[in-house]
Amino acid sequence: MRKRLMNVMVISLTVLFLFSLIGCSVKKVASDTSDITFEQTIDEKLNNITSPKDNTVSLSSNPYDYIKGVDSNKDYKYIVMQGEKSLNYMLDKFANSDKNGLEEYIMAIACSEILKENPASKKWASGREWYDNHIKVNK
Repeated sequence: MRKRLMNVMVISLTVLFLFSLIGCSVKKVASDTSDITFEQTIDEKLNNITSPKDNTVSLSSNPYDYIKGVDSNKDYKYIVMQGEKSLNYMLDKFANSDKNGLEEYIMAIACSEILKENPASKKWASGREWYDNHIKVNK
């Protein structure tokens, strides 16, 4: 009788231990995904803006047309509303890349708006040029 009781206790403790391990691993996965959410969200929104569903916009050579659409304007506003956090992320993207395309132009427009730069004093023709001017002025 005593041996049977001991076996039941060992099995119960083993099952309890296994459930606690499973519970810990589920929590770990959940915390890992939240660590990279902001950067992924900004990249996703930039991608949505630069790859619009509206084909007439994708034929435009005017970068401002890409942020005027209903969906892309929501994505653009989200990026700008994040303020300094978005600004720092996009400045890091500029610093770690030599690209100079539509995405960089959209990032420059957003950074300029976040920084409350006067649109009338715009002295840049590309996103990379905006970034280079920004770095020179803020050294």
